[in-house]
Formats: sequence, structure tokens, C-alpha cells
Amino acid sequence: MKPNIIHSIAVCLAAFALPFMVACSSQEESLPEDTTEAVLYLNIATMGQTRASTTELPNNEKMQSLRVVVLHENETVEHNRYYSLEGAQVQKYILLKVKPNEKKKIFLFANEESVSKVEGVNVAGKNQTLTAFFNSYTEGAFSFEAAVNGLYFAPDYSDGKPISMSSMYEIDFPKKGNFDGTFYVVRVATKFTMNFMNWRGEEVKVDKFTIAYHADKNFLMAHVNDSEQNRKLFNGKTWIDWLKEVSDASSEDDDYATTEAAGWMKDYELPAQANEAFTYTHGTVTVRKPTVDIDNPDNSKPGVAKNIPVFYLPESKNLKAGTTDGEQEYTLTINIDGGTKPFVRKLPNLKALFRNTHVVVNITMYNSNEIVVDVIPYSEVNLEPEFGL
Repeated sequence: MKPNIIHSIAVCLAAFALPFMVACSSQEESLPEDTTEAVLYLNIATMGQTRASTTELPNNEKMQSLRVVVLHENETVEHNRYYSLEGAQVQKYILLKVKPNEKKKIFLFANEESVSKVEGVNVAGKNQTLTAFFNSYTEGAFSFEAAVNGLYFAPDYSDGKPISMSSMYEIDFPKKGNFDGTFYVVRVATKFTMNFMNWRGEEVKVDKFTIAYHADKNFLMAHVNDSEQNRKLFNGKTWIDWLKEVSDASSEDDDYATTEAAGWMKDYELPAQANEAFTYTHGTVTVRKPTVDIDNPDNSKPGVAKNIPVFYLPESKNLKAGTTDGEQEYTLTINIDGGTKPFVRKLPNLKALFRNTHVVVNITMYNSNEIVVDVIPYSEVNLEPEFGL
């Protein structure tokens, strides 16, 4: 019998994405009338989508609530504002009165309600939600930055819960005049989309598939190391600006060389308390029969899954054995009903699972003994390693 074969084709990387909408919402405060106050204009948006993408993002990947925490130069809280948004949004415009002529740190958070229990911080009382943590820092409070940087949690992505997002910016507010800018929030999650395509003569039942190994907990704030490796990768930019630039520049025509030139975010930290050896298991997937046009074969179409598996995993860092630069590896296992043994392979060239990454896996089934797996994380880069089982 011909040995079972998996051809793994194409691993590429990019950010979660969505259309950037430019309509402005209402201003939050009136303009100051004296010179001891200035105005901070915040245009807050989710990370932009790749030019080639036309798919509308689901609501759980948009902002449904927003919190803005502004710190004075002495690190005390100047503002801690919560905004409940009218529906899922990709952009929010906010105006705040602030003290001029000082350096400030701006912390942005979206969808805090999805975090029901925080760890690594002290929150008074039984309510250990992320909202309770934020509410404990009123204006004038100290130590917010240290506390929020140590905060971690076990994400719950079930039932369409909105994905939590975060970011931090440092600005130098002028002595005179106001400050305006666009600030992005980054999703604290990775996303997988599994596209099954069936060219066999019958319906195919996938008993289960698994992804190993991922972490179970994430920091709320990204812990990107200030290393020579990252400084070279970012080339003078912040990691958020680098991520935005890579996302904007990506397209479906990218190839392996393009992905390698953009680089991979590999030098970051997970909570020490995280278990990094979790395996995600997905249950039964039924894949329909193909539609075959005998007279015009080019018009034939593969059967697809009745329900396309889409799921979210925590930011992870499963290091490849022997790596010296933080390269990672992840394993896909597919169990097909009636098969004698599972298909198991490392996902080649998927070098990191930093937050805000979307991995698209195209699985094509040609006959009882052959499967082709295309692994495409978000910028549609085509890499072409082959391997057999």
C-alpha cells in the first residue's frame, strides 16, 4: 500500500486584521479655556488588515468596550476612563483634557469584560475581574504601570467572547498646543482557521485534530524584550509600529523570502506560571463530497467542511529544540475516521505565535492515502516544504 503522505505547503505570518474605518465618534470633553490644560486627541483603532483581505471581521475581534489610562510623568494616574461602545467597533475617537509640558504614558485596553479572573496582582475583595483591577486605580494613584505589567490571566475564548486587547504608548506632550495621534490596540490571542477541502469520492469525517503545544496563560501587556535581536528587527520603530507596518505591507502574493525579510517576532516572554505544553483538541469535522464537472473539470470544486473550525489560542512560545534565536515549532495531528493511524507533523516555518497572529490551515484530501496541508498565517505568504509520513 502506498504510504500515507502529508505535504505541508505554505506557512506565512501576519496580524489579525480588519478594515480601518475613518468616521469619528463624539468628542468626550470640551476644549480647555486656560493654559494649564491641553487636549489629547486619541484616534484608537484595531490593527489594520492586509491589503489583500476582504473578509469582514467577526464582532468578537472588534472593540466592544474601551479603557484609557493616562499616566503623568511622575507615574501617577491622570485619567482612568471607561467607555462602553455602541456595538462592535474598529475605531473610537476620544478627547481628554490633560496637563501639558510633560512625558506621558497612555495605556489602552479593549474588551476587559472577557477577563473574569486576573492573576499576578492584588485586588481587594472577592471580585477578581480585570474591571475590578482597573477600578482600584483612581486619579492620583501610584504603581499602575508595574501592576498592569505583572498581570496575567487564562483566556476564555468560548461563546464568542470579545478578544481582549491592549497597548501602551509614550508621548512627549508639548508645552503649548495639543497632541493628536492614532493609537492601535493589539489582540491578546492567536487565531486559527482550518479549511478542509475534499477531493475524495465520498464525504469525509475527521474524528478530531489537535494543535500542540500552546500556553494556557498570557500577560495582558505584551512583554517584548529590549534585545539586540528585536532592535534589529524593529529598525528604530516600536514593536507596535513594526507590527502595523508588516501587516499593511503584506499581501496574498507574498512568498517565503518576503516573510523572512519582514522577520518574525520571537523574543518575548510568557508568564513564568504559564503551562506551555497544552494541546488544543477539536472534535468531529464533517467534510462534504466534491462537486465534479466531468465535461469541464476546471469547474469542479472540492467539498468543504459543514462548519469551518475557527478557534483562538493564547500567545505561545514552544521553542524548537536546539534553537538559539527563539524559533518555535507546533505540531498538527489529524485523525480521520477509518484511518489506520493519524497524520502527525510539525508545522514547518511557523516560527512564532506572538499575539495578534492568524494562522490559516488549508487541508486538502485527495484520496484515502494522501493529504495536502497548506499552513498560512495571515499575510498569505507561500512557503513550500514537503514532508511525508
